[in-house]
Amino acid sequence: PRLWALCLADVRWLRNQVVAPLTEELVFRGCMVPVLLPCTGAARALLAGPLFFGLAHFHHVIEQLRF
Repeated sequence: PRLWALCLADVRWLRNQVVAPLTEELVFRGCMVPVLLPCTGAARALLAGPLFFGLAHFHHVIEQLRF
């Protein structure tokens, strides 16, 4: 608990670990849903967005496996 309290008090940690991932996800979905909506419909567009988000970040897995 003490370590968490220190992390939550650090503005840079909050930016890097909380705010940046949330805003990245929201911006990505905000761009993907309008593109997918005419092709797939609402339900599939909302489900496909996170899948494409994960695929867009798959290079991190490859980096970890390589090094």
